Amino acid sequence: MFPQADRDGEPECGKVGQSGMMQDIFDFWDRIDPKDSVHPADRSVFDRGNHALNRHCLPSNFMGPLKTAKVVLLFLSFGYKPTDEQEATTPQGQRYFQEMRSGQQPLPGPDDWYHAWKWWSDRTKSFGAWSELRSKIAVLNIGAYHSAAFTDWPMLAALPSSRVCLEWAQNQLFPEAERGERLVICLRAHRYWGLGYPGEQGCRYGKALFSVPLFALAICETRPCENRSSTWR
Repeated sequence: MFPQADRDGEPECGKVGQSGMMQDIFDFWDRIDPKDSVHPADRSVFDRGNHALNRHCLPSNFMGPLKTAKVVLLFLSFGYKPTDEQEATTPQGQRYFQEMRSGQQPLPGPDDWYHAWKWWSDRTKSFGAWSELRSKIAVLNIGAYHSAAFTDWPMLAALPSSRVCLEWAQNQLFPEAERGERLVICLRAHRYWGLGYPGEQGCRYGKALFSVPLFALAICETRPCENRSSTWR
């Protein structure tokens, strides 16, 4: 279903703008204590405003090997299960998130973080076995905090963690995709990522930055994905 990164004839949507100085997303997340459920840069924003974001789960903008992944899927934020709060209080859960925030760990397996594994493996099963994909794909979210149903859109502009994520994506990740060095596919919150809202066929920026509708993954589950990029292999 996903178009080849270098295929001709895809709708071109122009260049994605870049802005000033960039704070490294991995350095940013290296500055949180493993036990903390709120990044210190975000704490004052949470203290000032009303919101429905969970402050008792461990936060992160990403999971999977974001530093090296050839394929990055863009979404909005992590969902919520009561077990997320329980795991946040255990040394094992805290250690797992600390390692995950390095951007060098594979996507979670069923023994690492079950419902996160179920979520990402269900959405990528058309592309191969999860055990083979977990070291090749990363998931990047604008929001770093868990919620059962995301409604706090203004917080994406207010929270430093979200702004760092967007700046890093705009200044580093997106240009890499436009040059064809990575395949980046936006599936949620397209306009918040700074990308055009996709029509049925999706939209391409440069060689390998795509904005596609979320149902594209569902279509891939029922149709052969013959046109997927060789980056997946």
